[in-house]
Formats: sequence, structure tokens, C-alpha cells
Amino acid sequence: MRYRHTALILAGCLLATSAWAASASRSGYFDSVRVSAQTGDEGGIRIQVNDGPSPTVDFALCEGACHEPLRFPAKIDGDRISFLFVEPLLDLNGAKSGETRAKVEGRFVSRGLLLRMDFLDSPHDDKSPYELIPRRKRQP
Repeated sequence: MRYRHTALILAGCLLATSAWAASASRSGYFDSVRVSAQTGDEGGIRIQVNDGPSPTVDFALCEGACHEPLRFPAKIDGDRISFLFVEPLLDLNGAKSGETRAKVEGRFVSRGLLLRMDFLDSPHDDKSPYELIPRRKRQP
């Protein structure tokens, strides 16, 4: 009887530990932006992951310069994250002239966040979508 009681307590602890691990927060700020020494241009990604009941990401794709991030709904499942990136394209008058769309899938890893971007209107990246590892940082 004593062993059965101990086994039940251990099983309960394991269940509680695995439930806690499954619900661990994935929120965080990740940044891979680098500045070119030759041109001063910024390139990379800035992403703030906001988990919870309705996860979102604040995402900035920096090409030449970093602009304000755009917010998108995200799906977080364990160590996986996915969302659709949609960036409006503007003409010289500021009117919308199209958009850039990319399917973004990622995995939380020990050194940050491994992201894979597949630009939906570009066949050039279909064989090997861009892979980037923004490092976890404190938000500026």
C-alpha cells in the first residue's frame, strides 16, 4: 500500500511537471538585425512573440531600414510558431499598390527562434525558404 501511494504521488508530480512545461511562456523579443559597415543599411528581423489565449507577433522585416513592426495573429503549438506576414506596398503618393505576403513558420530553440519564410508571390525561394535565427534579447 505504501508503494502504491508513493507511485501515485510521483505520477502526479510528473503530470504536473509536464503540464507546466507544456504551458511555459513562449513570449519574448528576438532580434537578428545587423548594420552593414559599408552602407549603414539595416538587415534582419525583429519579432516580439506575445503568447496567451490569442497569440500574436509584432514583426519587422528590415531591408535597408527597420520600420515599425506590424502585428499578426499567430499559432503557437509547443515549440512551434506560425503566422502569415502581410506587408502593404505603397506608391509614391502613399496609396496601397499591392502587398508582400510570406508564410512564416518557426521553432523555438535554445539559442533563439529558428524562422523559415516562404514568400508566397516569389518562386525563387520555393526550394529553400529563407532561414533566420533571431537571438533572444531584451526589448529596447
